[in-house]
Amino acid sequence: MSEKNDWWMRDEKMSLRGWVTTHMLRGAGAAAMLFFGIILFIVILRMIAGILPENPYASLELGQEVLRTFT
Repeated sequence: MSEKNDWWMRDEKMSLRGWVTTHMLRGAGAAAMLFFGIILFIVILRMIAGILPENPYASLELGQEVLRTFT
């Protein structure tokens, strides 16, 4: 097996600093993905809400009126 040559393991002092930096950046990336994912979800919901009618029963009432005209 080949030896792992991690850039943060070259020096004792740098190993801890590199490890902390790496984990902080990964955590920040995950938080940014979660944040933008939630924003995207809200935007998609707003777009769907803009397409739908304000009165959710309007189509049912229209259907009832059409059925009354035929009966």
